[in-house]
Amino acid sequence: MEEYTHYGKQADVFKHLVLCEVLNNEVPAVYVDTNSASAVYQLEHTPERDYGIYHFLQNASMNDKLKDSLYYRLESGAVLKGCYYGSPALAMKVLRAKVDKYHFFDLESKSLENVKAFSEVEHLDDRVIIRECDSTKGVMDLLPALPETAFLHLDPYEIDVKGTDGHTYFDIFVQATQLGMKCLLWYGFMTLDDMLRLDKHIATCLQKADIQKNVIGSKLIMNNIEKDAISYNPGILGSGLLASNLSDKSNHQLLDFTRLLVGVYKNSRYSGRDGGVHCAKEKEKALKTAVFKAFT
Repeated sequence: MEEYTHYGKQADVFKHLVLCEVLNNEVPAVYVDTNSASAVYQLEHTPERDYGIYHFLQNASMNDKLKDSLYYRLESGAVLKGCYYGSPALAMKVLRAKVDKYHFFDLESKSLENVKAFSEVEHLDDRVIIRECDSTKGVMDLLPALPETAFLHLDPYEIDVKGTDGHTYFDIFVQATQLGMKCLLWYGFMTLDDMLRLDKHIATCLQKADIQKNVIGSKLIMNNIEKDAISYNPGILGSGLLASNLSDKSNHQLLDFTRLLVGVYKNSRYSGRDGGVHCAKEKEKALKTAVFKAFT
């Protein structure tokens, strides 16, 4: 497995901005990261990161909500050190010793060594459990032992591809939601056809599990995304977040931050092209068909 290289790109900004605020609101007893990758990365300028974290930090300061966000404050400090915080570092920085156990899953041993080293620096290593395995099976096996107060951060990109035990990451999201756990699931897509296929898959699964009322979601999509072709690639052309069993405050912030990021990227450019984005928000309790009723 190749080491994660998407850190600091626009999709990371979207998911990590929301993740920090949600964790601060919910304060779970147990934190589970299904695709942790590294805690800290060395940061350097690339077209993708100039469009991602560097653009965000430069422009978010103009909005009080974004400037006051935990993500802005944490990454601002990290960038001054030439670094970028991945989700393990952000989770540990936000939750500290309020969490009894952190479970970090990944297939890349170097990434997990990075996570362990960061936990030692933060004096949280006695709370951290490193799991080098296929997390579709590993998390499914772990679910029965987790308390209802657990929080699952699922960050797979592909949510409908089966792992070694026949389960998908969306299966994990559904089962954890049914057990009453709090979840935040990120996924990506590169064309509108891919987005619509995933919309239908998600809606059908949620209806079958009868958990629509527990789930809320949002998508951030580049304006130049095409129906079935990829003309350029700043990292990800579209991504979605699905959250379940969260507080009203967290649900509101998920939708609000998506809207604010549209403003941050208004009139932006990526390699000379339009870098603008738009959002689509889904309230699954309003679903009456197998396709999301999305609104902007």
